[in-house]
Amino acid sequence: MIKNKIANKRWTENDISFVKDNLGKLSFEQMGRELNRSAMSVRLFVLRNRLTVGLQVKRNILMEMLKIKFRHPEDFTPTRAFYKETGINQRRWWDLYYGRKPITGKEYAAVADYLGVTIQEAFDSRQLNLFEEYKG
Repeated sequence: MIKNKIANKRWTENDISFVKDNLGKLSFEQMGRELNRSAMSVRLFVLRNRLTVGLQVKRNILMEMLKIKFRHPEDFTPTRAFYKETGINQRRWWDLYYGRKPITGKEYAAVADYLGVTIQEAFDSRQLNLFEEYKG
């Protein structure tokens, strides 16, 4: 048995917080050194948990709709049929999912229809926190 084996090390709450707080500020290599993990381990954690960096839309209404349908939105994985029926390609989907780009009304309606979200549920998710957006 190898001493100080790093492989299969569990992610603690402190590790997770560190990665979320430093994503985009530190490289995977720097975070790996700090956490006593490989850069690849940190990178795979970020990908597995669909963490993202960069500009995001003010309000991700797609995510709000996914939360109506699924307790954990990360449980939804689009299929080839989903892409075909909604007319949204893979790249566009992940831009919408991560909030890098705003969803259009047509895309929103297509996803709602595919997921079987009722018109009232879809409307409610768009109105959710409406007044909080305009607080000064």
